Amino acid sequence: MKPLRGDPRDTRPLGVRVYEQLRDEIVSGGLEADSPLVQEQLAERLGVSRTPLRDALNRLAHEDLVTWVPGSGYLVNALKPSDISEVYQVRQSLETVALRLACGRHDRAQLARLLALIEDMAASDPLDAVAQFELNRAFHMSLIEPCGNALLLRMIDTLWDHPVNRRITSSYVADAANVPLMTSEHRAIFEAARAGDEERLVRLATEHMYAGYQKTLPEDTHIELRPRPGSEGLR
Repeated sequence: MKPLRGDPRDTRPLGVRVYEQLRDEIVSGGLEADSPLVQEQLAERLGVSRTPLRDALNRLAHEDLVTWVPGSGYLVNALKPSDISEVYQVRQSLETVALRLACGRHDRAQLARLLALIEDMAASDPLDAVAQFELNRAFHMSLIEPCGNALLLRMIDTLWDHPVNRRITSSYVADAANVPLMTSEHRAIFEAARAGDEERLVRLATEHMYAGYQKTLPEDTHIELRPRPGSEGLR
């Protein structure tokens, strides 16, 4: 972990920058599950005082990325199956509503943007989890942009910020073969959106989300991720 270096253009509080670096270390696996986070050592390695470090650790604990254990300090949490299923269920429900509202409303510029994002993903490093996360997020947010509901878009965008999504992406793209698959699925989703085929769009997007989240679960884990019949979203 490299010390944080001051950037005069970055006016964010130091605690935010410490949080993001620790979050990215956890998401990427640089800080493995059950690893102890010794504050004195982290402060020295990051080149910061204890105050911004405590702020960052408190935020990580609030997001369930670390846990405070009395007498032991903070420990990095493992990604639990319930974390995956809960995020999937909320995202699937909200995005289905947004997809139904957006379908048939994509203009030429929006369709061109979606196609460009697909090509960018195809050309990018399949093992670059940060780039793949941002491209995937941009595609899905662009897909629902025409829905016309600003509150819904803000809710979904906030959900994308949940650290669990970054950890899921990092786990998914650890297998380089998954990115071409994801790109192919994005192309099919794009074609459904371009055709204005609402039912096909929702079905393909739901299957795409389900496959990505399910693939990150341990093989012996059996959690029902698929939406129940009739709960696929509002029409």
